[in-house]
Parts: sequence; C-alpha cells; structure tokens
Amino acid sequence: MGSSKRCLVSFRDESGVEHVAEVVAESVYEASALALKQFRRSDWSREASFETGMLRVEAIESSLFSILISDLEAWLKKDSGSPREMTMRNSILSKLEER
Repeated sequence: MGSSKRCLVSFRDESGVEHVAEVVAESVYEASALALKQFRRSDWSREASFETGMLRVEAIESSLFSILISDLEAWLKKDSGSPREMTMRNSILSKLEER
C-alpha cells in the first residue's frame, strides 16, 4: 500500500457475525496484524475461528485485500527476506508490542 492509510479490516466469526476494526497502516500485513490484535482482545473472539479465518482489508481508497491469518502469522515469524521486507516486518512487530 505504501504510505499510511486508513483501513477497515473485517472478520466473520464462526457464527457468521462480521466484526470490523479501523486501523491506520502502511501495508496489508500491518493492517491485518493490528486488527487481529484488537479482535483477540474482544469477548467474542474464539481462537478456533482465527486458525482458519480470513481477514478482509479495505484501504479507504477502495483497494481491497484478503489475507489468511495463518499467512500473516507465518510472515510475521519469518527472519529472512529483502531488506525492505525485514524493515517493514520489524516495524510492524514494534507497533504490536507498543499497543
């Protein structure tokens, strides 16, 4: 996505209820990670839902992305990649620790 954008990240739980978090992020991964952290703090969250669930990321500029939670978590755990990717991942992880 590039520069920081307001994003709506949605997740449909096992009961079919759609939950939405609004975040400001520089990438789809950052938006997904920040929203997932918000969702996991909620009373409705069930870990089983998150293992196979899909996050829907909508940049307010009408760009729409979908990312599997398992792909997000695998990407966050990686310790290799291009210098740009490593910098982006470290920045996201730092932001997650702050909140």
